Amino acid sequence: MDDKKIDYNLDTEGFCFLPSIFSNEQVLSARDALWDVIQGDYETGKFPENRFWEVGDDPTLIIKIDKPHICSQTVWNLITKPELGQALANITNANMIQVWHSQVVWKPLSENESGNAGWHRDAQYWPFWSQNGLFTAWIALSDVTPRSGPVQFIPGSHLWGDVKGMDFFDKNIDIQNVLLKAVHPDHKTIDATLLMGEVSVHSSMTYHSSIANESHDPRVGMVVHFCTDAAVRIPVQGENAYYLDQCEISSICPIIFQR
Repeated sequence: MDDKKIDYNLDTEGFCFLPSIFSNEQVLSARDALWDVIQGDYETGKFPENRFWEVGDDPTLIIKIDKPHICSQTVWNLITKPELGQALANITNANMIQVWHSQVVWKPLSENESGNAGWHRDAQYWPFWSQNGLFTAWIALSDVTPRSGPVQFIPGSHLWGDVKGMDFFDKNIDIQNVLLKAVHPDHKTIDATLLMGEVSVHSSMTYHSSIANESHDPRVGMVVHFCTDAAVRIPVQGENAYYLDQCEISSICPIIFQR
């Protein structure tokens, strides 16, 4: 891992980087297994929670599928690896790490804004959790270069108040950048370039985005949303209630570390 990445601290910057704890074989096997899930081949016989891309859809669009780990034992083994749980507990000072959600994000070559993910903080979409004890681990299943649309973080933004106009689904990042600069004129951005197998971790309050993949290789990430023992569930009604209900089901939301 690049020596400069070691300097980033989850508490102060709102994100950090972890060296690979996975073998190349495990990473490549997980990537192949995720492609099977994308193609509708579910090893375990269980269907993913949601599919935001179907076979036959535009191949230049970002492919996102929720909870692929329940569809594939290979993917399950990747995200429940004990060394991953231990590493996440170390950087969050947690007594418990539980995976409560996951996504595969497969970003192909795209020459327009369709490959953009707007500036946002994850917490704005999770009204059923407190802001403390919630994090995301992004496992690189391919090399992530400056040209492949890496995740971008704003250091220290996890300590900001909300910035109006920030939304994952807004593809016009240029306009968002103007809004950001008006409120935080001195903010900086850091590209999360990663080698295959490396991991970035960020707080649910950290502003992040990504632009289109301009390389000819897909940018493949396994996104692991996890909570610690510091997280507090907020009871909700309606369509979001099942997220919390599933936390009681270990075959869906595994605890990957506990002291």
